[in-house]
Amino acid sequence: MLPVPVSAEKTLELCNTRAGWGEPEPKEYLRGYDELVVWARESRLVTAGAARRLRADAQARSAQVVLSRALTLRECLYSAALGCDEWGVVALEAERAARAARLTPAGWELPERLDLPVLATAQAAAEFLLSDRRAAVRACPGRGCGWLFVDPSGRRRWCSMATCGNRAKQRRHADRVRAV
Repeated sequence: MLPVPVSAEKTLELCNTRAGWGEPEPKEYLRGYDELVVWARESRLVTAGAARRLRADAQARSAQVVLSRALTLRECLYSAALGCDEWGVVALEAERAARAARLTPAGWELPERLDLPVLATAQAAAEFLLSDRRAAVRACPGRGCGWLFVDPSGRRRWCSMATCGNRAKQRRHADRVRAV
């Protein structure tokens, strides 16, 4: 069993496993169950040991079902984080996590089973969506991006000035040079 995740904002990173939201051909980073488990480990939603065991125990068909649940959760989380009314799937998965969780002296823990990455993410996502920080979520307007980030100041525009912001500045400069 694993403890319930603490960093709810990490769940926005699930949305950022796709680039080009709203584009005809978005870039997908979660192409298989292994990528989902690696993402969950890197986001500290599952331990390294649990990730190893989950990847070793994954059966192709079952793992594909879990990946499909994760991608559906991601779609709805993206919309819900931006204020759209897409709570249904997030609520369903969070309720599954709540039913699976056990209270221990260390706190709430989720069982180490194939859908652990989805349950841990849904639990943290529900916590985040109910927090005041959800109101500060923005989507990057960068071409081919759309990644989510929390902007409590209300002044940030890009997911990263070094990537999307810089590309936009380069495009504007190139357009000005061409216009001369």
